[in-house]
Amino acid sequence: MDKLEQPNENYGSNSFGKFKDAESLMKAYSNLEAEFTKKSQKLAQLEAEKETEEQENSRRAEIERKVDEFVTKFEKVKPFSNTLKENLTNNENLNLEEEAINIISNNYKSADELISDDNFLSNYIYSNEKIKDKIITDYISNLSQNLPIKSKSNANISLTPPTDPATIKEAGKLAKSIIKQK
Repeated sequence: MDKLEQPNENYGSNSFGKFKDAESLMKAYSNLEAEFTKKSQKLAQLEAEKETEEQENSRRAEIERKVDEFVTKFEKVKPFSNTLKENLTNNENLNLEEEAINIISNNYKSADELISDDNFLSNYIYSNEKIKDKIITDYISNLSQNLPIKSKSNANISLTPPTDPATIKEAGKLAKSIIKQK
């Protein structure tokens, strides 16, 4: 007989190795089995969490791809792309196109609303060099034509000093022009 096939003399006796009796061996085996079950359950839980996370990452990547593709087609949506991605990620029942329209309509401001918005004016109008140059060019052009300049009070101010009439005839003409203006 092979060494492996030879019966161990200790099996027949009441020897349980490092365990003093069968009950101790059974208790140790039960504890080992319980620990193995806990580890197996923890492993299964971690694998399920990993799979869920991978699915979520895949879903997010798909949403980002769709939004990026949509933004490429409709450039006006670009400023809202991050909000759109976030909303679609948080609520999978939303429709991309409907959500884009919803976001844009909630953020749309008419020209009248924009010119009343001090932040918009400061950030986009007053700080824009092209607009500043255009205003200054128009202002200088009006000055060079001796056109009256409108002040905040809507009064017309002439940049040329008033001339006093030298003769009675000139005074009469001046009086007629003043009367005609009123």
